[in-house]
Amino acid sequence: MESKLKSIAAVVVGYNPDIQVLDDLLISLASQVSLLILVDNGGTESFLSTRPDIKESVRYLPMEGNKGLGVALNAGFELAVAAGITYMVTFDQDSHAEPDLIANLESAMMHAKSRDEKCIAVSPTFFDRRDGKKIAFPFYQSVDGVIKPVFTSDDPHGLVKADALITSGMFVDTQAWKEGIKYDEGMFVDFTDTEWCFRVRDRGYNLYGCLHVEMGHALSDAPPVKIFGLSFFRYSPVRRYFFFRNTVAVCRMPHTPACWKKRLSTALALRFAVNLMIDSQKLQSLKMMVRGIRHGLRNSLGSAH
Repeated sequence: MESKLKSIAAVVVGYNPDIQVLDDLLISLASQVSLLILVDNGGTESFLSTRPDIKESVRYLPMEGNKGLGVALNAGFELAVAAGITYMVTFDQDSHAEPDLIANLESAMMHAKSRDEKCIAVSPTFFDRRDGKKIAFPFYQSVDGVIKPVFTSDDPHGLVKADALITSGMFVDTQAWKEGIKYDEGMFVDFTDTEWCFRVRDRGYNLYGCLHVEMGHALSDAPPVKIFGLSFFRYSPVRRYFFFRNTVAVCRMPHTPACWKKRLSTALALRFAVNLMIDSQKLQSLKMMVRGIRHGLRNSLGSAH
């Protein structure tokens, strides 16, 4: 789109990114928002080296090392709120933003708020941009303690109520952040978005996915492995640590819905077994998963121990 949308900011969190993918994302977003923030958790210094014209319009926040996703997002929100921004769109470094993504998300948000004043965030439907098949991942909704994937909507804008949204592409009303519902910095990486979603819903707000807005995204270090029709992501042993630790921690939090505690804990047992089949560093993955479970049980969060 030609003109930037007023009072909308975007924050991109970078950590050792594929610079070309990051640059493409920043170039697209720069023309769509009034404030573009890049939070650098490490290895992002060379962003937009071939596009100094766009680089100068990006607010660059170096974290002096990897402080984690929660710290980065809170830093971005603090800057945006200080600038009077009403809406923030959060992004991982490995997403693709079409030229009309922000406008479409704003339209979805305005429609959602017109039907539900407690709507606090909307999100596009996403697919793994490396898959080639463009198979969308569903939103999940729990009704009477039963969690079901949602693939269709009877809403003209394609809106569906969702229990949780992913960080990348989440269009957020900054009101919640102003009220103190900030990102849990102890999560560090995995479940930072899910935990925030559970907490904001516990405070009475609602989340919506938009089936009519799509976004390409890379969900893991490599394309997921399909087993029994389920997606299992390939991660490094360190990332296994965070995933298992944070899953256990989230399952112990009072604001996590009971049905999600059951689903996440059951899925974790299955992932433990499958990871030992698909990971290349099996012994190291085993050690890190066990350590993650132990630290999650004693709520020892933060960076890797």
